[in-house]
Amino acid sequence: MSFRDILMGLWLSVNSVKGKSALQLSRELGCQYKTAWVFLMKMREAIATRREDIVLEGEIHIDGKYAGGKIKPKNRKEDREDRRKKKYQNLKRLTILAMREKTLLGRGRERTVTRVIRTEDSNEAWEFAKKHVKKGSTIHADEHFSYDDLAGLQELKRVNHSKEYETEDGINTNHVESFFSRVQRAYVGIHHRFSVKYFDWYAAEIAWREDNRRVDNGTQMWGMVHFALSRETSRNLCGYWEGNKPPDLVWANGVSPEDD
Repeated sequence: MSFRDILMGLWLSVNSVKGKSALQLSRELGCQYKTAWVFLMKMREAIATRREDIVLEGEIHIDGKYAGGKIKPKNRKEDREDRRKKKYQNLKRLTILAMREKTLLGRGRERTVTRVIRTEDSNEAWEFAKKHVKKGSTIHADEHFSYDDLAGLQELKRVNHSKEYETEDGINTNHVESFFSRVQRAYVGIHHRFSVKYFDWYAAEIAWREDNRRVDNGTQMWGMVHFALSRETSRNLCGYWEGNKPPDLVWANGVSPEDD
């Protein structure tokens, strides 16, 4: 790609509120679908590196959202499996574990960090909060058992979503739920599917878009250029169409698959 097309591709992506599909970008730039796909994936990989240094503070909302792996049910009711049972679960259905900082007056915009894991798990939640939450903060979580141990790290406040969305004391997880609504809109309206292998990068990109939703286009563009120029040659995507494939980007025991 020419340098001009690279800049144009970044600009078109930045201006897409819920994300950019490779098929649409290939039409807008007049390039092959394969070229547009690798271009966008390299952009998402670069954006994902920003979360490495993010440390949240103050009031932080944590939750997990299951996405992907939808299976079309059988025609006849008696032939349908109960997907709540473990033996019928689809391994392509993953969880976005996300934490989002509630903005305080005068402290700037929110920050969101994500990890894609197999399922909501207490060990993953512990490692996630330990790395990205500043000591002395307050974590808001729902009633799921995987967040019970966080009380050993920070002050923990709970809301039981089976009874209410917000307690009388104002405890809620609305800020992370707001991020999940953007994930859902990107899934339904733009991409239509998230592959298991690259789900983590998609989630990181959507988190960046959510955090910068009120930032002007020029500033977003320069931020994107910074990510691109500060990133070394991708060992995951260089030579992708020649057979170089990255591992499934699913975190396990607090370790990124890219660090294996």
